[in-house]
Amino acid sequence: MEGFAMAGKRVLLKVSPQGQVTLRRGVREALGNPRHLECWMEQGVLMLRPALSATLDEAEAMFGKQGITRDVLAEALRIVRRRVGQMGFYSYVPT
Repeated sequence: MEGFAMAGKRVLLKVSPQGQVTLRRGVREALGNPRHLECWMEQGVLMLRPALSATLDEAEAMFGKQGITRDVLAEALRIVRRRVGQMGFYSYVPT
């Protein structure tokens, strides 16, 4: 699936009877192989983008090395949730 990251490139994805969608390898690679994605609808179009972090534990593992505490990260998540809520569309911000 080379060249997927090019603007306008489209692929067909299959939806299972359970409603699950499998992203092709090239799609995942173009997104940076994220573990979690944000998802929302925009004018009838399903939009996906990599989520910043999956859990507070993962964020702590990444930023703790720089001296950023769990309390600071939790407050940052509260701020992000508040801002996302003000934007008027659904956005997955992990808890």
